Amino acid sequence: MAGSLPPAARGRHTAWMVALLLLAVALVGLGAGFLIGFAGGDDPPNAASTTTTGSPVPSSPRPSASSPSPARATARAASEVERGRTKDFGYLIGSQRGADGMHVTFDRAQLLVGDAATAYAKSHHLGRRSGRTLVVNENPRTRDLVLAPEVKVYGGPNLNGTTQLEPVPLDRLLAALPSRGGNLPLDLSYNRLGYVVDIREKILT
Repeated sequence: MAGSLPPAARGRHTAWMVALLLLAVALVGLGAGFLIGFAGGDDPPNAASTTTTGSPVPSSPRPSASSPSPARATARAASEVERGRTKDFGYLIGSQRGADGMHVTFDRAQLLVGDAATAYAKSHHLGRRSGRTLVVNENPRTRDLVLAPEVKVYGGPNLNGTTQLEPVPLDRLLAALPSRGGNLPLDLSYNRLGYVVDIREKILT
């Protein structure tokens, strides 16, 4: 049929066929692009900011209100000391490590000062004394105390060879107890749970 058309008509017919073919190709291309985009999806707008080059670093978990606190922060020490007592005076005459920390054997004494010391010495016929302090230790009972892990120790003439109190290692005090503990007066401080948190050599006058 196309062969029976005049030359001018055949030219117009060919041009229309070419135009329709180009339009069909364009439509097929657009449809293919739409299908690919629909199937694959687009990257998120901030995709570059979420890309990492190494293993992700986990954030530190926040402590839960229901998580148990460390035992030493909530449990009372096994120290044989009265509840509410914060200060003590006496002698440490031995030590032993236990499952809950370092234990020391404590011999409580009484420190009398001034007129009280003078009156006691007079009533017990102790004669004249030098200085204004007197240590009284009439009760043979000893007590088991537990040292806090962060206990601080301060030594003077006997522990450190100084006239002023200065920090000393706990091991130095413990090493001196077997031979010198009974003659080394100490001030002790307890925390609210009964742990010994501070030990100071007592400089008597």
